[in-house]
Amino acid sequence: MKIGIIGDIHGNLDALLAVLEALDSVSVDAILCTGDIVGYGACPRECIDIIRELEIPCAQGNHDEYTSQIGQDWLIQPDARTVIQWNQEVLPDTYIEWLAALPRVVEFEGVEILHSSHVWWPEWPYVINDRTAVENFLFQESRLSFNGHSHVPLCVSHQPGKRPQLELLRNMFLPRKQRLLIGVGSVGQPRDGDPRTTCVVYDSHEDAIRILRVAYDIPAAQQRIRQAGLPEELANRLAVGR
Repeated sequence: MKIGIIGDIHGNLDALLAVLEALDSVSVDAILCTGDIVGYGACPRECIDIIRELEIPCAQGNHDEYTSQIGQDWLIQPDARTVIQWNQEVLPDTYIEWLAALPRVVEFEGVEILHSSHVWWPEWPYVINDRTAVENFLFQESRLSFNGHSHVPLCVSHQPGKRPQLELLRNMFLPRKQRLLIGVGSVGQPRDGDPRTTCVVYDSHEDAIRILRVAYDIPAAQQRIRQAGLPEELANRLAVGR
């Protein structure tokens, strides 16, 4: 089975459409989402509609949860807070209720999909160093999990008796007898210096990962952000992948 894994869409409709077209071109059998459908971008409703219409199993991301927490505040960057509050204003109640009901972990054909880490407290940690990798593998029972949150494609691996290893993700056959946490990058706001939208394809028969980097209409996505009156920095950063 070939499974496409996407995540961190962040309301970027143009990027989402491009990555779905790319996944269709390689004939995936299923698509899964690591969460954060909303946040930063100007098309949260349209992105939710697509995920629901295609019946894509999706884990809950931190921006999905924050958007469902009406009247609360969060220790996050001001631009992120502005967009969350805007999402709460423009999304119908039924959409917000749907975001609130998303599961933290999705199990599918022997793999797990989640947004950040198998550690649930503190909430939403980034698995980007030795400490957070060790903590994750204390709780990760599956051999293979996929996550997002960092917006960078990463491979975090753990072999019994050794410290976890972190490296940038590449096209690869997966190592045997190791537990793996694969970061799938970001559809809607890449942060590794490459502005193209990103996803991965997992071939369960070959036990292999392939990264897809797809060019999309960045000026159109930027214009949507500006027309919505959202912070200019959110539009500018799409062009540089940071």
